[in-house]
Amino acid sequence: MTIAALPDHDRTTDPLWQQLFYGYRHVITPLRYAGWVTDVETGGGEFYIRADLRDGTELIIASEHSLPVDPAEVTGWTAVRQDTEHTSKHTVLYDSTPNGPQRHHGNSLIPLMARIDGLDLPCHAPRLTVSATHNAPYGINHNSTAGVEGAASALARFTEWSRQLTGLEGYHRVWQRPERDGYPLALFERAGHITIVRVTRSND
Repeated sequence: MTIAALPDHDRTTDPLWQQLFYGYRHVITPLRYAGWVTDVETGGGEFYIRADLRDGTELIIASEHSLPVDPAEVTGWTAVRQDTEHTSKHTVLYDSTPNGPQRHHGNSLIPLMARIDGLDLPCHAPRLTVSATHNAPYGINHNSTAGVEGAASALARFTEWSRQLTGLEGYHRVWQRPERDGYPLALFERAGHITIVRVTRSND
């Protein structure tokens, strides 16, 4: 199993929960590939992401306060690791909100996920590599490869590279492998130019 199961509760049919879970999938999916069941909490009008680290602690991700319904309004991330039963026992891991010590990273996900990948936990998901192959219609092709990194960081990088292709370079996503079938693999096209972005398991 390369990805953790989806949450199992009666809120998964709630339209607000679905909107938040889908809207923040770029945060949730890396945590699931790291092996943690990850949920969106909506109690009391406060929204945050919670991942069960499977060691009696959980990871809480929010922004300056509650997560906004629109992820585009996030100005930075906070990550707190807390005891599942005694939430007063907690450690702030990361804060890239405007007044936080990591504010220079803003709402970038890769530094947040790198900090999470560095947690001292009894078990870790396999380390991964993100790579891309670019094929031009006139026959030229080249490859790009990131370094070996933790699962959460790699999935965040996959999302960043994919968004750069579609948001800045004019590509459109033609196909992406379903989550249940393995690590992400996506095909992008622009005027005959084809780019494939993939996540693979490292051999290190």
